[in-house]
Amino acid sequence: MQGIVSINMIHVAEWSCTVALFRESGKLLKKGQFLLLYGPFRISNKHTSESNYLFNNSLKMQNDLWGIKNLEEVRDESKKNGFSQENIISMPANNFSIIYRKVS
Repeated sequence: MQGIVSINMIHVAEWSCTVALFRESGKLLKKGQFLLLYGPFRISNKHTSESNYLFNNSLKMQNDLWGIKNLEEVRDESKKNGFSQENIISMPANNFSIIYRKVS
């Protein structure tokens, strides 16, 4: 099955962009297809590394609405649009690949 791969840039965008990403992907994708997000995330509202903490501060200095998103909040937004968080894969440089499968 085909899906969408998103080069994740939600950390350099307002929360409303994350909402729109899932809303529009939810309309576009069929049951069983997936959306892949890649990048840094906070887990349980905590940064996973000192470098991510510093990166987040740098983003916030550029724009108050930017910043590394909390994985649980992203997951909750995905559920609102018919997705299930299927897998979390640790990647180099303190990043993650997160697979969201369209379930409805």
